[in-house]
Amino acid sequence: MLGMIASRWFTSKGSAPERTESDRERDELQGLAAALDRSSAIIHFSLDGTILSANDNSLQTMGYSRDEIVGKHHRIFVEPQDAASREYSQFWEQLRRGESHSDQFKRIGKGGREVYLQASYNPILDAAGRPTKVVKIATDITQKALSQQEGARAMNMLENLPINIMFADRDLVIRYINHSSRATLETVGHLLPIPVDRILGANIDQFHKNPQHQRQLLANPNNLPVKAKFPLGPEMIDLMVHPIYDDSQNYIGTMASWNIVTQEEALRSQAGQLGQVGQTVASNVNDMAAAMREVSVNVSRTASLAASAEQQVVATDDSIQQLTDSSGQIEEVIDLIRELADQTNLLALNATIEAARAGDAGRSFAVVASEVKSLASETAKATHTIAERVSGIRANIESVVSATREISGSVAEVSQNSTAVAAAIEEQATIISGMKTTAGDLVQLSGQLQQL
Repeated sequence: MLGMIASRWFTSKGSAPERTESDRERDELQGLAAALDRSSAIIHFSLDGTILSANDNSLQTMGYSRDEIVGKHHRIFVEPQDAASREYSQFWEQLRRGESHSDQFKRIGKGGREVYLQASYNPILDAAGRPTKVVKIATDITQKALSQQEGARAMNMLENLPINIMFADRDLVIRYINHSSRATLETVGHLLPIPVDRILGANIDQFHKNPQHQRQLLANPNNLPVKAKFPLGPEMIDLMVHPIYDDSQNYIGTMASWNIVTQEEALRSQAGQLGQVGQTVASNVNDMAAAMREVSVNVSRTASLAASAEQQVVATDDSIQQLTDSSGQIEEVIDLIRELADQTNLLALNATIEAARAGDAGRSFAVVASEVKSLASETAKATHTIAERVSGIRANIESVVSATREISGSVAEVSQNSTAVAAAIEEQATIISGMKTTAGDLVQLSGQLQQL
C-alpha cells in the first residue's frame, strides 16, 4: 500500500509528480476524515443496524472495547423498551431509505451508564444512489445534557414552589414570574398600575413612586439582600430581594421573594393587644390572689375561734349540768326540811292538845308549843318559797342547757363550714395560680406572635 502511494508521488527519476485537482480533493477529504476521527465518535453500521466498525472516540464514549460491539446490533446502546418500540423500527427504515437523521439522543453505555450524544446518522450511497451502509458521527454532550436536566429540574422546582418568586435583570426588567407569584398577583391585580398579563417584560420602575431610589439600591449587589415592607392599597407586602450571579460570578440581576402579609400584620397587632389583656388579667389575678389569701387568713381565724367557742360551750354545758345536779340535791334537802316541818307542826299540835288537857299546869307548855307550831309554819312557808325558787332555777337551767346545746350545734356547724370554706379557698387559690400561669403564658405567646 505504501509502495502504491509512493509510486504516485515519485517518478523513476525521483522527481515529484504533478498533482491533479482530484488528488487535492482526495487529500482534503482524507484530512477532513482524519479531523472528524480525532474529534468525533464515529460508528459504521450495516443497513440492518449491525455494527461494522467504531473509532476510538466512540469506544471511549460508550465504555466498550471494539471486540465487545463489532457484529452486535445498534440496540445494545438503547433502552430495551425503546428498542422494542415502533419508533425505533421506523428510525432504521428511514435510514435504509437513505434519509439522514440528526438529533440529541440518549444512549446506554457499558454498565447501564447514561450517555447523551449530539449525533447525525447518515446513509452512505453507492454510485447509483442506493444506500449501502450508515455512518453515525456523534459528539458526547453528556455533561451538558445533565446540566440542562439539572437546570430544568431546578426551574421546575422554582416554578412549583409555594413561594412568590420574581426575577429582574440588571436593567430592572422583569424576566421571570413563577406560578405562585402569578396566582398571588391575580388576587391584587386591581391594585396594580398595569394588568397582570403585562408584568412579565415590564420594568419595575412602574411600581414605584421614586424609581431612582430603587435603581441606586439594586445597582450595587453589595446592598443586597434587602428586606422591606410596604402597603399596596389595603394590603401589606413583605419583600426580600437577593442578588443573582452567573457561573462566572457576574451580577446579572435580582430575585425577589414576596408575600401578602396583611393578616399576619393584623395578627401581630392583635397579639400586642392580647399581651396587654394578658398583663391586665395577670395583675387582676394577683390582686384576687392577695384578697383570697386575706379571706383565707380570716376564715382560718374564724375556724379557730369557732373551735375555741365549741370547747367553751362544752365546758359551760358541764358546769350547767353540775348546777342541775346541785339543784336536784337542794330539792332533796328542801323535801327533808318540809317533812321535818310537817312533823314538828304535828308534834306542836299534839303538845297543844296535851297542854289543854293539863289545864293551868300545861299553860306555859302550850305557849311553847304554839311558838314551835308558829316556827314550823314559817319553816314550811320558807321551804315552799325556796322550793318554788329552786324549781324556777332548775327550769332556767334546763332552758340554758337547751340553748347551750343549740349554740354548741351552731358553733360546730360554723366550724365545719369554716373548714369547708378554707378548703374551697385553697382550691380557688390553686385555680388562681393556674390563671396566673395562663396569663403569663398569654403574655409570652403574644410576644412570640409579634416576632413572627
